[in-house]
Amino acid sequence: MAGNFQKTTSNFFITFLIGLIVVSFMFTGLESMNGSSGSVAKVGGHQISGREYQMEYNRQLNFYKNAIFGGKDLSSQQIEQFNIKGAALKNLVQAKLQLIFAEKAGIEAAPAQIKKTIKDFEFFKTGGQFDLNKYKGLLAANGMSPQDFEDDITKQVLADNAKSFFSNFPISEGYIDDIRDLKAKRYNASIIEISTANVKKKITVSDSEIKTYLENEANKARVESAFKEKKPSLDVAAKVKASHILIKTTPGADDSKQKALIEKIAGEVTPNKFKSYANKYTQDPSGKGKGGDLGTFGKGRMVPEFEQVAFTLKPGSISKPVKTNFGYHLIYVQSKTPRVEAKFEDHKKAIAKDFVRTAKTEDVKKLMAEVKTKIVEAFKKDDMKTIKKLKDEYAFNMDENTPFNRLDGSTGKITLAASENSKIFTGLKDKDADIFAFDLSDKTQIVNIKKSISKDLPVFDRKKEMKGLQTALSSKLKQSVLKSIGDNTPVKQFAKL
Repeated sequence: MAGNFQKTTSNFFITFLIGLIVVSFMFTGLESMNGSSGSVAKVGGHQISGREYQMEYNRQLNFYKNAIFGGKDLSSQQIEQFNIKGAALKNLVQAKLQLIFAEKAGIEAAPAQIKKTIKDFEFFKTGGQFDLNKYKGLLAANGMSPQDFEDDITKQVLADNAKSFFSNFPISEGYIDDIRDLKAKRYNASIIEISTANVKKKITVSDSEIKTYLENEANKARVESAFKEKKPSLDVAAKVKASHILIKTTPGADDSKQKALIEKIAGEVTPNKFKSYANKYTQDPSGKGKGGDLGTFGKGRMVPEFEQVAFTLKPGSISKPVKTNFGYHLIYVQSKTPRVEAKFEDHKKAIAKDFVRTAKTEDVKKLMAEVKTKIVEAFKKDDMKTIKKLKDEYAFNMDENTPFNRLDGSTGKITLAASENSKIFTGLKDKDADIFAFDLSDKTQIVNIKKSISKDLPVFDRKKEMKGLQTALSSKLKQSVLKSIGDNTPVKQFAKL
């Protein structure tokens, strides 16, 4: 509802070394946490230098800052919460283990590969050509010698070559035939997943039980502690209901015409005219024909420049032109909902009630068993009316008539463990229908296999299956090999990070 200018987080992956280099250039001048030449750890015969650690640590910080916190710096508590220091060291240890594998496998980094990799970096080029002076200058500005950098590149090339080694996982045609046959044995199934937490909510707790529980000082302290933990989610955040008119601009281009247009609109538009003006002028596709409506939003949903103005304006007023990366905006704030801070007195009974319910473990088990029995009996009678009634009452998840095969298990929203799939197909044998139930720690899954369907697969793309299997098996092989090497490689940390 906020269109393309709404702030979003994106998932992205950067190769280990490129991340080091780019972040290094961004943080030129920062001192290493352990000195540029000192080592923070040793993996087998490979040192992890303070410089390597600092750059990977900075890369991790930069990732969280931009991808998760919208460009805001992280506090020391957030750095600890996300274990950024530990993650940085873990990444470096994995990189060293990959180098050890390359050494053991006789994998080499050819001089021509190293040279090409360096020359391909855009930030070393001038006019599209590798610039030796720029290369040396950028390295010097970041406290790196050409030898240090080329050593890092050599390690990256070795890692890439090792990755290629893993990716060439051989798969026989016979194995693909087996996969085809396993996928061909298909069924229609209905699967229900009952959450223990949802069933627990149905356990009766009287007011007198809650009162008695809270009269105990230890219990009351437990409830107060739980309230403090939950308080951020119990607080009601401030919200704004607004509309906008967007005149798009192109970054770096002359925007004088767009600025003149938004100023003309600003001089004419009023709250009563805003909807018609937005329909006529706005260049935000999501608001066109809707009066520029953005709906109701809280903080963190819009880009900072837009958000700052929207939360400052009085309801019923229109802003002056606001410039963001998307262009020029006029913001019309229709109404505001103030922030409401949660109070302990308003929530203590509900929290205490949950503690009392949790203590009634036998009651929960008994009710879970009753619900499971009712579902199984309803499946046997094909009584979907009862199933739907139970679904409404206990808010369980359900996949109806979902494809189910021996290799993949369920292909719907609810996934089953491989061990459960195996039990189902072992139990089915030559039968075309049966009901299976699995009691897990926090849920119960019930699978109603209705009937088998055609063994002829509609489409079986051998090439696609081969590629997918190679990717999955290569990844598994890499994990297993690096784990095996890691289990037999001493890792020593020299300093507390």
